Amino acid sequence: MANLTRIKILTTASTTTAPANLKTGEFAYSYVAGTQANNGDRLYMGTGAENSGPGNAFASSVDVIGGKYFTQLLDHVHGTVTNNSAVIVDGNKHIDQINIGSLALESSGGSGQVVTSISTSTSLASAANSQLATALAIKTYVDTLVDAQDLDVTTDSGTIAIDLDDEVFTIAGTSNEIETSATGNTVTIGLPNSVSITTNLSVGGTLDVTGQTELASLNVEDLTNNRIVLAGADGELEDDANLTFDGTNFTVGSSKFDVVAASGNTQIDGTLNVDGNVVLGASTSNTVQTGGNLTVGGNLTVQGTTTSVNSTQTTLTDPMIELAKDTSSADGLDRGIRFKWHNGSAVKDGFFGLDIQTQRFVFTKDEDLSGGDNASSPWSDAEFGNVYGTGADLGNIQVGITGDNEIDTTSGNLTIDSAGGTTTIDDILSVTGAATITGAVTLSAVSGLTVAQGGTGQRSFTGDGIMISNPGGTAMTQVTGASHAIMQYNSSGVPVASTIIDGGTY
Repeated sequence: MANLTRIKILTTASTTTAPANLKTGEFAYSYVAGTQANNGDRLYMGTGAENSGPGNAFASSVDVIGGKYFTQLLDHVHGTVTNNSAVIVDGNKHIDQINIGSLALESSGGSGQVVTSISTSTSLASAANSQLATALAIKTYVDTLVDAQDLDVTTDSGTIAIDLDDEVFTIAGTSNEIETSATGNTVTIGLPNSVSITTNLSVGGTLDVTGQTELASLNVEDLTNNRIVLAGADGELEDDANLTFDGTNFTVGSSKFDVVAASGNTQIDGTLNVDGNVVLGASTSNTVQTGGNLTVGGNLTVQGTTTSVNSTQTTLTDPMIELAKDTSSADGLDRGIRFKWHNGSAVKDGFFGLDIQTQRFVFTKDEDLSGGDNASSPWSDAEFGNVYGTGADLGNIQVGITGDNEIDTTSGNLTIDSAGGTTTIDDILSVTGAATITGAVTLSAVSGLTVAQGGTGQRSFTGDGIMISNPGGTAMTQVTGASHAIMQYNSSGVPVASTIIDGGTY
C-alpha cells in the first residue's frame, strides 16, 4: 500500500485554461489564487475516452470537480449573508438579511406580482400593487376607520349610541315576564313557558290547576315525618306508621315482613343478600331454591354427607383447597381428585393425587374405584412442558440422583440410540476412559478441527485464496480478491484485498 499518492499540479502562473494533458480518471490541481474570472484554486479530472492521436493519449475532456475557490464560497456562518459568497440558511432555514431590487412570488414558469417597496403610510392614500404595507400601518388605518362608526338605538323611553369598536349592545328581559336568547346570528325575545310562585299561597278550599305550576315547597299538615305517603280513599294523601324511610333505611312493620303470593311461593329474580340467619320453618326438610344469585354474608356450613354442585363451571377465589381436614390418624386412604370421562365406548373413572402406599403423586385414567377410595398401579401417562426437579428415576436410568449433572444406571450399560441414526453433542465432549468408535465422526460444520487441535478451523478452501490468521491467532481464514486487487491492511489493521489504494488519513 502506498504511503503517499500525488496528483498533477500547475507549476506556472498561467491560470486561464484547464490542463490538457490528463488521462481519463487522472486529477490535477491549480493552486494559484483563484477568482471568478480565472481557473485558479480548481481541481480537475480527465473524463471521456482517451484520444488516439500522435504522442501520448489524453482524455477527450477535462472537467472542474472542485477546489479551494468553491469551498471558500461556503466557508462562513450558516444563516449569515456574506459578501461574494454563497447563501446558506441556518438550521431553521433562516438568513439574517438580504437586499434585492424587486421581489416576485410566482410559480415555476408563471408571472407573479413584482413588489418594489414596503409602505408605512397609515392613510394608504397612495397605495399601489407594487407595495407591501406594514402591520402597524394597516392596524392604524383599520382602527381609525372602525372608531368613527357607531350604532344608534331609539326606544320608547330613550336613545343610546353604541361605539362599534369597544362597546357591547345588550338586549335584556324582565324576571318571569320576558325572556331573551341568542344563537348564531339570531336574537329571540318571548314569554316564559311557566310562571313560578315565589310568595306564600294559602288555600282554604279546593285548588284546581289546569296548567303547569312550580311550587318552591308544599306543606301538608296532617302527614308525619319519615313516613311513606300513600294514596288513600278518594285520592287523599295519607301515611302509615308501618312504612318508614329515613333517607337511608326502609323499614316495614315492627316485627316481621310477610310476603304472600297466590301460589305460596316468593320469587326473587335478582340478588338476595342475607346478613343474618335464614330460618326455614320448623321442618328440617325445607329447602332454599333461588333462580338468581344467593349471597351468604357469613360462613356456609354443610353438615350432610354429600355436597353436589351441578353448575357448568365452578370458580373459587381461594388460593388453596384443603382435603381431609379432620384427619387425626392413619386411615390408609388416598388424597386427590376423582373424575369421570368417556372414551367413546364407556364411562371411565380417573384419579390424580397422593398415593397413600408409595406416598407419591400419581395419575390414572382408568381405575375401578367402586370398592374404596384408593387407586393402584399401573399408572397412566402424563405430558408436560418443561419439567424441573432435583432428580429422576426412569427404570434403570437415574438422572441427577447419584450426583448433580450425572446420568447413570442402577444395573447394566447405558445406551444412547437415536431414531434418526445421529447423536449430536453441541458442547465439548470429555472422555476420561477408553473410547471405541465404530462409525464415522463428523466434526462441527462451522469450525471443523480448530488450531488448538492441530487444524485450521476451516472445513473447505476457496481457490486462489490467501490464508491468514484471525486477530486472536486461534483460527485461520481466507482472503480472496477480484482482478487487479492488492493485499493491504485496512484502518483496523486487518488484511483485505481491494482494487482501491487507500492512502490512509492525516
